[in-house]
Amino acid sequence: MSNEPLYSIGTWDTDTQSFSPQVDVPAFNLTRKQLVESIRLLQGNCYSCHRYGNGAQYDIRDSDPFVLIERTDGMSETEILKRWER
Repeated sequence: MSNEPLYSIGTWDTDTQSFSPQVDVPAFNLTRKQLVESIRLLQGNCYSCHRYGNGAQYDIRDSDPFVLIERTDGMSETEILKRWER
C-alpha cells in the first residue's frame, strides 16, 4: 500500500446546503495528479478553484468558496460525504 496522500474534491450544492461530488469529475481519494486533472475539469465548468495564501497568512476568503479540497487518505465515500455536510 502506498503512503501517497489522497484527496477528495467537492462543490457546493445549494439544494442540499453541503458539498457534493460533481457527476462528471472524479472526486474521491485522488492522487495529486488525479486531483489536478479534476481541478482542470471543474475550471472547464466555470469554477475558479483558486487558492491564495499560505501558512499563517492563509485566509479562507482567499479561496473559491464553492470548491472544497480535503486530504482524505482512503476514507470511504460515506465518511467523506458525512464530513462535507454543513
